[in-house]
Amino acid sequence: MIKRLSRWFRGPQGFGTAGLRRHRISGAILIVGNWAGQRGVELDETGISVRAFDCLYKPFVNDRLMSNVGEPRARAVSDAFSREVTVQGEVTGATGLMAADVGVEITVANDVETFGGVNPGSLLLDEVTETQERAGWRSINMRLSSDPGVVAT
Repeated sequence: MIKRLSRWFRGPQGFGTAGLRRHRISGAILIVGNWAGQRGVELDETGISVRAFDCLYKPFVNDRLMSNVGEPRARAVSDAFSREVTVQGEVTGATGLMAADVGVEITVANDVETFGGVNPGSLLLDEVTETQERAGWRSINMRLSSDPGVVAT
């Protein structure tokens, strides 16, 4: 009786469960079916270990033109996108993003030209928050932006 209980507590045994367990331990992810999605941040950034990367595309001008009764009649919209990029991660060095400066074009490794890649302008530093905490890693939250035609020289 006790022998049977001990087998029950060890969990399921056999070929199929051992294979699944090995995948779970090694971190492999199996895709079953037709899926072409992306998991995680596509590329490493220099100077930080990327936790999150966001790129917001929006027209700089996006005005509603109102009628005489205050309802939108039309819109005035820029013909190119402005971008707002946010990069978060743990600091790993003093180069790349960690060497960013005010008024200097900043190059990021991840996608910032998925939409409206014509004349996107230079990515410029808006702000950086550096975080250090007792039980955590030194990290940054960096915000960059660009407007069409504004190019750092």
